[in-house]
Amino acid sequence: MKISIKLDADRNIIGVNNTNDSAAEAQSKIKGWSLIESNPAFSIENKELWTVRESDNALVHISTGMTPDEEKTQADALLGKTVGEALAKAQTTDTKAENAVNSAAQLGKLIAPLLATQTTSNTEDGGTK
Repeated sequence: MKISIKLDADRNIIGVNNTNDSAAEAQSKIKGWSLIESNPAFSIENKELWTVRESDNALVHISTGMTPDEEKTQADALLGKTVGEALAKAQTTDTKAENAVNSAAQLGKLIAPLLATQTTSNTEDGGTK
């Protein structure tokens, strides 16, 4: 659906015609009004949170300069990056733990024959219990 928007000098929305496409088109022919594609998230009640991006005439949030879809895409990308980093850290930790277990096992294999050949107790020659 097309709507017409009027912006002030600071690009704040000061007028909206969202009655229907033909009314919006007619309104957009008046100086200061622009015809744009509406966004389902936009409402007149919260128009102070929105502006029109100059580069493509899209309704965007003032706080981010992005449409809600662009904000979601960015949030999803950041979440994916965070999850990826967490997985990489977990894999590194798993590898370190596995290496430690393998090292302990190798040490045990080396020590086992030495322990098996010990036939006397250290208490027999004056050692302590």
